[in-house]
Amino acid sequence: MVTVLTLALSIAIQDSPARHVRTTEPQIQAFIDEGCVRSKTFRQLITTLSQSDVIVYVEPQLTRPALGGFLVHHIIRADGWRYVRVALDYRGSPGRVIAVLGHELQHAVEIAMDASVRDDESLQQMVRRGAIAFGCGGTECYETRAAKDVEKRVLRELKQSRAASAR
Repeated sequence: MVTVLTLALSIAIQDSPARHVRTTEPQIQAFIDEGCVRSKTFRQLITTLSQSDVIVYVEPQLTRPALGGFLVHHIIRADGWRYVRVALDYRGSPGRVIAVLGHELQHAVEIAMDASVRDDESLQQMVRRGAIAFGCGGTECYETRAAKDVEKRVLRELKQSRAASAR
């Protein structure tokens, strides 16, 4: 049943011209699909972004190996859309990867909810306003409580989903 639902959702998401969370990496797409099937919170993030003017490109992380993922602090505006990028280390357990991706998608939702974020400078201002104390090896990093909470909630839902399917 879960396999059929996953396949149907995957086809629907990939065929949708309004898909707001995109990737060219098949394994990352598989994690997005699985997150949508197994986590209500993850689905809500996708839905919120799909109803916004923000398009998120998720790409393999090539830098900052200490982080599981990060929102690139750069925004592009074109034709009424705001484009952002998420870098994701997609090696490791599916639960960890999906939870980290949920965390990063929450940052994209934070951008979507703030219409004043239209360029790199306003993005930096928004990030600094909502930042909590966080260090990441001497580089400039910012974190929000909402993103940390989303990551924990997605991970919990994934574990509950796995336990329910094992019964």
